[in-house]
Amino acid sequence: MKLKPGAFIPELLRHLFKKPATVCYPFEKPSLPDDFRGSPVLNPGKCIICRACVRDCPAFAIEIIELSREEKKYKMIIHNDRCIHCGQCAESCPTKAITMNSEFEIATDNRLKLKAEYIYTKPEKTASPSEK
Repeated sequence: MKLKPGAFIPELLRHLFKKPATVCYPFEKPSLPDDFRGSPVLNPGKCIICRACVRDCPAFAIEIIELSREEKKYKMIIHNDRCIHCGQCAESCPTKAITMNSEFEIATDNRLKLKAEYIYTKPEKTASPSEK
């Protein structure tokens, strides 16, 4: 079967005036959709250490370790190398201490750089005016 060069001319003319289908990614950052889920980020001031995020994470990417019982000191580790960016941790957090950022360029040559650690102290429970 021999191809004729003239068979490609109509196809060539159709694509001459079309917008390119590719993007200039590293040079132009793409616009992200509103519901884009990046990496999970913890706001330690809101966390009540209920461990709902640990329980509901399908990738087992979140750990909460008790460092000191007397000081109520904890360490939360988010393993972004395991995370599937489903947003379930942010969904199940009752205090909205975990949010999803819009970061999508997280590639690295070392998986330890993808680990986010937060060390924080659980706030003391203050008595409400009706309990005093």
